Amino acid sequence: MPLDNLFEIQNNTASDILDSYNSGLLPQSLLFYGPRNSGRLTGAMDLSFLLTGEEDKRDILRSQSIIYLPQREMGARIKTALELFKTQRTRASRLFLLESLRLVLMQYHPALSVAATNTSSSYFSMAGEIDELLLDFEDDVDLSDKEMKAFSNEIERCLDPRFLYGGKKNPSPVSIDQIRAVQEYFSQLGEEKIVVFENVEDATEGAKNSLLKMLEEPEDKSHMILISSNPQKLLETILSRVRKFQFPSLGEKKTSLLIKKKFSVWEDYPSFDSFFFEKGSGEEARKEFEEDLRTVSESLLSSVFLPGEKEEEILSSIEKLSAWSHFVESLLYLLEKAWKEGRISSMDAKKKGDILNSYFISTDVYNMGPRMAFDLLLREAISVK
Repeated sequence: MPLDNLFEIQNNTASDILDSYNSGLLPQSLLFYGPRNSGRLTGAMDLSFLLTGEEDKRDILRSQSIIYLPQREMGARIKTALELFKTQRTRASRLFLLESLRLVLMQYHPALSVAATNTSSSYFSMAGEIDELLLDFEDDVDLSDKEMKAFSNEIERCLDPRFLYGGKKNPSPVSIDQIRAVQEYFSQLGEEKIVVFENVEDATEGAKNSLLKMLEEPEDKSHMILISSNPQKLLETILSRVRKFQFPSLGEKKTSLLIKKKFSVWEDYPSFDSFFFEKGSGEEARKEFEEDLRTVSESLLSSVFLPGEKEEEILSSIEKLSAWSHFVESLLYLLEKAWKEGRISSMDAKKKGDILNSYFISTDVYNMGPRMAFDLLLREAISVK
């Protein structure tokens, strides 16, 4: 069934999209908006493979016609996918690893090589090597322990942050050069072409204006899917030229059930961030995370700043674990718990919580990377008394 992955997550939204597609009323430019982990990317991939006529390749996420420009933390997901495959060796765990890696590779489409910097150009070659490796991995062939070790070593190359984020140190908004490269790609004759832009609201004004030009003058057989957590930051002229589809929050209960079903686990996880961290990190890393979390939460609740050296140590640890989102999420949970226990007033809890929650609205606050954004917001939250 078309959009079957999305139907499992967002039945109503999937029905609306499929009805528009079947009636021939689905425009070339779409906006999928809603909170993190609400299925927007799943919907974008389902629809992309439907539009290109490659539904039979959706599970392995292999296509030469789709570009995805991510702006999310990918390291913890890949670590988890690799660990699940090592321990489960099932078809489902193989497909999840393939999907996780190819989401990274989609930003290295040949059409974007013209926009590559001197720093990122070498990663296009690396992406080609990884893709060759994955072609063999698509087959359900058992790997010996020796083959598994060699395969794992190759995949762990992908965990280099600069490879995960297109040559940049952190997830960053789409650049004007990338949008111009996409524009050139769309102008080429041939089959259907798709580009998925994530968190386009964080792009520079120049990039947004270039995007607007593509929306105003769409090429034949070209489709754009914009993914946004905060669409009100987009230009009105952009919003007026896209068909909008809302993705409501899934909530903790439904998220936990989805995780159990998809990954064959028994434990309850309130979010994908918590699941990816727990499954993708070793025991020592988890202990260090918990200790850092206790230290920062006490600083937050007492409104007392950490010594500079200690703060730097903690920030470096979170960065190394690629666990910014999970750390913020955990702080919010402890903040709510402290309020229920009467350790902090409801007003202070709300003020501090609102500040921390803004991290999820835009990872790149004021065009800063996640580390600087987290530091800024944490200091602001601690200042509330």
